[in-house]
Formats: sequence, C-alpha cells, structure tokens
Amino acid sequence: MSRSTQENPNLSGPLANLGPRRIRTKLFLLFGVLMACYLGLFLTLSKPSGAMLLAALIALILGGLLVHLIGGMVTRPLVQMTRTAERLANGDLTQRARIYGRDEAGLLARTFNAMVDGLEKTFRDLERRNRFLADDAAKRAVQLDKDSAERVRIERELRLARIEIDHLVDKRTAELSRANDELHGKVLETRRSEDYLQSTLDRLERSLEGTFRAMSMTLELKDPYMAGHQHRVSSLAVAIAQEMNLAWEKIEGLRFAGIIHDIGKIAAPVEIMTKPCRLTKTEFQLIKEHPRVGYEMIKNIAFPWPLAHIILQHHERLDGSGYPEGLVGDAILPEARILAVADVVEAVCALRPYRPALGLEKGLEEIRKGRGIRYDTRVVDACIKLFRDGRFSFKKETEAALCQ
Repeated sequence: MSRSTQENPNLSGPLANLGPRRIRTKLFLLFGVLMACYLGLFLTLSKPSGAMLLAALIALILGGLLVHLIGGMVTRPLVQMTRTAERLANGDLTQRARIYGRDEAGLLARTFNAMVDGLEKTFRDLERRNRFLADDAAKRAVQLDKDSAERVRIERELRLARIEIDHLVDKRTAELSRANDELHGKVLETRRSEDYLQSTLDRLERSLEGTFRAMSMTLELKDPYMAGHQHRVSSLAVAIAQEMNLAWEKIEGLRFAGIIHDIGKIAAPVEIMTKPCRLTKTEFQLIKEHPRVGYEMIKNIAFPWPLAHIILQHHERLDGSGYPEGLVGDAILPEARILAVADVVEAVCALRPYRPALGLEKGLEEIRKGRGIRYDTRVVDACIKLFRDGRFSFKKETEAALCQ
C-alpha cells in the first residue's frame, strides 16, 4: 500500500495514485532529467570552471526547491478535490471543495461545488419522493390488507348466503312440488266434478225442455191451430236475440220462455180458442188474461231466468197499448220485447180458425208499421234483416221440430 493511500484510507482505485508526494516525486524526476540534459549539453559545449559548476549546482538546488513549491501549489487543490469527490462518492453530500482562489483551481472548485449542490438537491428531492412513495405504498398496503380482509369476509358471507339460498330453494321447490301434486289432484277432481255437474245440467236442461214441450203439446192438443206455434216463436226469438248479440244466459231464458209463452191459454175454454169467427169483446177479454194465467202457473218455480215475467209481458207494447198491464217503454223486459215481435210475425203468417194465413210479408209489414211505436226498433230491424238475408225460415224450423 502506498503512503498516500495510508494517509487517506478513503482513497481507492485511480484516485489513490493522485497523492501529493507521488506528484512531487514525478516533478522532481522530470526536473532532474531536464537538468541532466542541460548539464550534459553545457559540459559538452564549454569547459566550465569550478565557479560555474558551483553556480550550476546552486541553480539546480534552487530549481528543485522551486519545483517543490510549484508542485505543492498545483497538487494541493487537486488532492483536496479528489478527497472531496471520494467522500461524496461514499455518500457524504455535505462535503464541498474549500478552494477560494480566483485562479483556475478556484474556478474549478466553484464549478465542482455548484455541481455537487445540484446533485445534493436532486438527491434530497429523490429521498423526499422516495419517502412519500414508501409512505403511500405502506398506506396502500394497509388498505389492500383491509380490502382483502373485507373481500374474504364478503366471500365467506356470500358462500353462507348461497348455501342458505340453495337450502331455501330446495325446500321451496319440494313444497311447490307437493303443492303442485296436490293442486293437480284437486284440478282433476274439480274437472271430474265439473264434468259431472255439466252432464247433470245437460240432463236437467233436456228434462226441463222436455217438460216445457210436454206443457206446450198439452195446449196444442186442446187447440190444433196452436200446433208448432210456440216452437216457431221460440226459434225466431232466439235468432233475433243472437242477431242482437245478447248474452248466452238471456238467449237460453228466451228460448224456454218462447216454448211456453202461451201456456196460460190452457185455462181458456176450447170453444173460444177454436171459434171460427171473430171473438166478442168479452171473449177477447178472457183470452187477454192468458199472460197473467201463465205467470201465475210458473211464478213460484225457481228458474235461473225471469220466465214468469217474460210470459207476463209478451203482449205489452212500448206505447202502453198492450196487455195485461199496459206497460210502457223500459218497463218491459228486453226478452219480452223480442218475444212480442216474434209472436206477431208468426201469428200473422199462420192459419187461424177465424182467418187464413196472411203470409210472411204481411207479418213483416205489421212490425215495420209499429217500429219505434209499439215494437222495439232494434228488435224489428234484426228480425227483418234475418228474413231479408235468408238466415231464418219458419218452414225449416217446422221441419226441424218434426225431426226432433
């Protein structure tokens, strides 16, 4: 290890070779070589005397001292800056070159110190930023830990909730399956009950219709001229109601009412009903009571339709000219208005004991004249439209009745 390195153990590498003694030694060697060359040249070219040699020796000694002084002046700033640079390299950024001259060395030291100031500022700024980043990273790490813990907690709760939901779904599914099986059984039972009820209702309806037809035939046996009249009136009334888009329940009630609408005539004497000439006022008054008699006959039977009132009102007229009660306008049931028009048209078309059949045109003419006065406008229009379009015929209805 060199002496200069021993003097400054912080110096290493290339900087260790810049010690002051080594630099001065090199300067002395250079000076010695120059002086040797000078003396050799001097001795070759002249014959020096002793005084001259002494002067040369003194000059040599003085030159060496001068070299030593100049070398010290040159090397000290360099060595100081070298040591300062080494300390800076080792991390001590407070070090500065303490050279204050106005020569080149001072300028170099000031430039060097300015550079170090910039490096220290940059280093401090980097340290500050590094601390900020480290603190921020620590905070983020803490937040990430919290978020991670929260995520784990939520995932655990979600797993538990999923298990609970699956359990509830399975439970509800099983309950719904049982309920569905029970409901299916009840639906089948209900359908069987409905089928049975419908079958029973159909039988009852057929029985009711058969009963009504039997009642109608009883009247026809008493008065042959009434044969088929009630059936034809019922058929025309149903067709008119369908043309007017009445509800099914009203149409069914109208059908049954039409079959027995003249049942009250069963109480009238046969002689009056079959009399071949016009009736007297007294006889006609007796016949005019047949709607009330029919009403009294069935008023206490619990039908699902107002049959008794339909029969009672089927000879009423909108202007109050009808019988037996002389009802006006809306006081007359819609079904009774329809039955009244159908009864008039069929009666005019049919044969009577006191006159021949007058034909369909006379019947339609009769209701057309009374349209909006005695008979309901919509009912008259629907009836005329049925015959005009060929969608109803008494002949077809009679043939259909005979086939039943």
